[in-house]
Amino acid sequence: MSILYIVATPIGNLEDISLRALRILGEVDFILCEDTRVTGVLLNRYDIKTKTISFHQHSEDKKIDNLLSLLEEGKNLALVSDAGTPGISDPGGKLVQAVIDKFGQDVSIESVPGPSAVTAALSISGIPTDKFVFLGFPPHKKGRMTFIDKIFDSELPVVVYESKHRIIKFLEELKEHNKEIIEHNKRVEMEFVKSKDIEARRKATVSSVVVCRELSKMHETVYRGDIDHILDKIRDNKDDQRGEFVVIVGK
Repeated sequence: MSILYIVATPIGNLEDISLRALRILGEVDFILCEDTRVTGVLLNRYDIKTKTISFHQHSEDKKIDNLLSLLEEGKNLALVSDAGTPGISDPGGKLVQAVIDKFGQDVSIESVPGPSAVTAALSISGIPTDKFVFLGFPPHKKGRMTFIDKIFDSELPVVVYESKHRIIKFLEELKEHNKEIIEHNKRVEMEFVKSKDIEARRKATVSSVVVCRELSKMHETVYRGDIDHILDKIRDNKDDQRGEFVVIVGK
């Protein structure tokens, strides 16, 4: 029986990889990579010579068919992303579903767990995280404000990914929406001060925000506090606007 391994790789520090992951990457017939150059850095570090195949969000259906053919031939494959756990905000799930649809139980799909930016950020946030919501990357344009609404409508902490190009815009949107809710609550208090419905009409504001930048890397930075404070810090330093961001919105 062929095996498709879903292998988590470091989100920054190359030492954050498990012994099992290294063994699997060295034993499989091919490694499927979001970017072969990025994965090549990791493989070179640990002297792994396994052949790599490019597989990313822009890969055509023909590429998936070719990968399915390899599994049908009895080859073992390992899927990795550029960083973290495949299937989390990348196309890994598309391949997994294709394997399930074609082979059912005839091909084994095994997880080789490890780093994830979501769990790494939550673990150091200081926000209660026994329950949370993960929404991935906000849309660039269409549906962006609906996305922001979902964050504020959630009763649980919300985890979001954001890029260096839009981190300031995203925080500004959170700040503006928070101000609108504060004003809304003030109106509710004035209009329904004698009503029992006042709590039902109030909306929840953001109690705290944690922004994690470049987790596990040399320039890892964590900002905690209110949105204004965090925005000022990131705006004032161009270096703090570089890298990948995980934002946790507390309730």
